[in-house]
Amino acid sequence: MSDQAEKNFDRILEGYHQEMIDNLCRLIRIKSVFGPEEAEAPFGRGPKEAFDFAMKLGREKGFQCVNFDNYAGEINFGEGAEAAGVICHMDVVPEGEGWTYDPYGGQIADGNIYGRGAVDDKGCFIAAFYACLSLKESGVPLKRQIKHIIGTNEELGYFPCIRYYKEHVEKMPVCGIVPDSWFPAAFAEKGILNYEFSKTFPVESCGKELPTLNSIHGGSAFNVVIPEAKAVFEGSKEQRAAIVKAAKETLPIDRIKAVETGNLLELYTVGKSAHASTPEIGVNAVSLMLQLLKKLDFFPQNVCHTLHALADSIGFDTDGSGLGVSFSDRTGPLTNNLGIFRLDGNSLYAGLNIRYPVTQNTKALEEQLAQAAERSGVFCEVTMRNPHFYVDPESSLVQTLVDIYQQMTGDLESQPVAHGGGSYARILENFIPFGPSIQGEELSFHKQDEHISCERLLQLSKIYARALYAMAR
Repeated sequence: MSDQAEKNFDRILEGYHQEMIDNLCRLIRIKSVFGPEEAEAPFGRGPKEAFDFAMKLGREKGFQCVNFDNYAGEINFGEGAEAAGVICHMDVVPEGEGWTYDPYGGQIADGNIYGRGAVDDKGCFIAAFYACLSLKESGVPLKRQIKHIIGTNEELGYFPCIRYYKEHVEKMPVCGIVPDSWFPAAFAEKGILNYEFSKTFPVESCGKELPTLNSIHGGSAFNVVIPEAKAVFEGSKEQRAAIVKAAKETLPIDRIKAVETGNLLELYTVGKSAHASTPEIGVNAVSLMLQLLKKLDFFPQNVCHTLHALADSIGFDTDGSGLGVSFSDRTGPLTNNLGIFRLDGNSLYAGLNIRYPVTQNTKALEEQLAQAAERSGVFCEVTMRNPHFYVDPESSLVQTLVDIYQQMTGDLESQPVAHGGGSYARILENFIPFGPSIQGEELSFHKQDEHISCERLLQLSKIYARALYAMAR
């Protein structure tokens, strides 16, 4: 790679650094969570607004922009029979509770940019966009066209936006990077299953000798560890006091909060959000609630017995052992995340997300889940299947990307990884997950106070400029 070309990329990017920061803050302020379909907005108003922001930015900088019916877009430059690509997404997971900063404020504090999407994946979009711009403005000769692909529905896991794009695009890139993962590169992503446990209970009369559990609410997305849960009990003063006492004896005091109104007790459990691919580094608020409920006896009794069983099977089960589905291979262990939990009257619903190793038998896995549900007295349905991604870690493209990362960071120890994240790489041929996370650092994807440092944003853009140049030259 030409030293002069690299110097030109860096000079251009350093000149745009403040603009990069400003535009990321603006983009974060768009709440682009998936929503109901509207006219010209297949995945809701928020993702469409963020998509429009990206495409407008492309046009303003002189790129050739192609809109695929607001499902996806391209921000392109250059010519060539073939293209190299980079792909990012505009949608974000719901913000959840427990933020110190406004999740859609795009605030800067202590050199960090805070907000949902600061890393996943709006920060990566900004870094990749300006990387493309640096190549364009440098005038460096390229044999391949550069395509920056923009998706609008990634977080739900099935990627309908990019499936639509693949059906309608005339020229797919022959290679590319996906900045939605780990450095120095990822060679495998586990398969993903979304599944649901549900039950409708027969109506049961409730006496006054026990408190009554009216409802439980927690979580809003399969792929996020639940940060807060709320249960509503009804009972006498003594019964409410006994529940609060049990909560204080069972859970850390900073993980609970109780509010009484008349004969109702609202009990909150406070967890710590994390990405579903790493549930073990979070604290699941519904798991805390189930742990407490196992210590209690309450009406309706049929609900009580089922929740006690679920406390054992899915309560703190982050590796599938409680369900009898644990498995591990060179791509890592199976992970299991409880992402949504609803109990309203006689209706129970739990939404869960499994990331399974690449060699695990999926038919057997689904059969085991059905058996586990039956043991707990609930019904199981698999609602989304997303097969694994795998590429030879010794392939030339992976090794080229690793070399670029090492040259830019001096990190010669980190090796290509397998992980549980689910990126667009799994439906795009010869696209490699490449950053932004660095091994040894805490992953801030899907967490409260998601952030990226201003300096890391610039560093990412420099790395991605070199990667695109290597693929297109």
